[in-house]
Amino acid sequence: MDNNKRYTDATEQLTSLKSGSFLEMGFPRELEQRYQEVQKDWYCDAIRISSLLAVLLLATSYVVEWSTGIHLGVGTLIVRGLAIALLLGTYLYARKSRRLTWKYWVVAVNTVMVSGTLLLIAQEISQPIKMMYYCNVFFVEVVVFTFVRLPLNFTNTLGLLLLLMVGGAVYLDTMSLEESAHILFFMLSGTLISVLVSIKTEKLSRESFLKSELIEYEKSQLRALNDRINVEASLDRVTRLCNRMAFEDRLLSYWSLSTQNAQWFILVAIHVERFAYFNEQRGTECGDDLLREVARKIRVLLLDKHDAACRISGGRFVIMLTGTEQMVNKQLESMRENLSQLTVLDRFPTTRENVYLSWGRVTIEPDSDRDPRGLLDRMFRHLVPLDNNALSCEARNQQNRAGGF
Repeated sequence: MDNNKRYTDATEQLTSLKSGSFLEMGFPRELEQRYQEVQKDWYCDAIRISSLLAVLLLATSYVVEWSTGIHLGVGTLIVRGLAIALLLGTYLYARKSRRLTWKYWVVAVNTVMVSGTLLLIAQEISQPIKMMYYCNVFFVEVVVFTFVRLPLNFTNTLGLLLLLMVGGAVYLDTMSLEESAHILFFMLSGTLISVLVSIKTEKLSRESFLKSELIEYEKSQLRALNDRINVEASLDRVTRLCNRMAFEDRLLSYWSLSTQNAQWFILVAIHVERFAYFNEQRGTECGDDLLREVARKIRVLLLDKHDAACRISGGRFVIMLTGTEQMVNKQLESMRENLSQLTVLDRFPTTRENVYLSWGRVTIEPDSDRDPRGLLDRMFRHLVPLDNNALSCEARNQQNRAGGF
């Protein structure tokens, strides 16, 4: 999804979430998927911890039976064993599954199973232990609604189902009316409080997610803006080649790399002779057009990923070529042919004799300890006219090794 669209959706949803009711907490499909993906680790840990807590809760009933001499019916024992097995299976599911597709249904089934087991045990024992098991149902609700945090539809449906289960158990139990009323009031108020806390917690969680989405978008915008600023700061305004500072950084970086790998590379200087005269005669706009044309013809010759070109100042260009000697010779010959025909100069034949291009080269050896940045200015003192093709000859290559200038 486009970042601008994500930012707009997150802003609209955050406004709606703050001003709307709890029934309007749902997100559009794509935003909801991202939210659930962010919450997946939390759900995984919450389900595993709550499953172990529920196993511990049911396991304590064995201790209570052993210490008090209570004997439960076969059906209740079977249900309790199935509940413990289901909880352990849920723990393994949360630990092994990557997507947790059925996480809400698994929690809902476990909640009903554990609550039903506690209510069955409460039916077969007497006071005051009976009240302890009824209270444990409330603790199950607290864990499920406020810790695991089921979605709103699951929370409301499951809360109503638990109230019906407790109401039915109280109706079938042999308790006095006063005790039944206290239990029902406790369960009703406890369920409502748990549901309200769950809704509030879910709302805060969704607000936090939306704010993090907005912050992430703003960070990406700042990074993109910073990248654009860095790119603009490293380019020449007219030709869009590297400026001198950026070129020197790349030159020094590749020089260090070539020294380690025993590789050589070539620097080529190109100068538009009497460029200031051309600017005076034809204006700065024509001068900029000439520089841009030279830059375009240079740019198409940069074949290797380490090749680079820059405009140092005025009509002075420097190129770094890093290919094999055969490739560099072909590049130089193509450069000579391309730069010998400049349409900007052809439009003004009276200036053709006064304004022309010259060039020169130097080969940087890997064992040279000289900083190649110092050659950039000295190269322009030893240039030849561009129509001289000696730069692509083997003899010239040997003559113009590092230090030749």
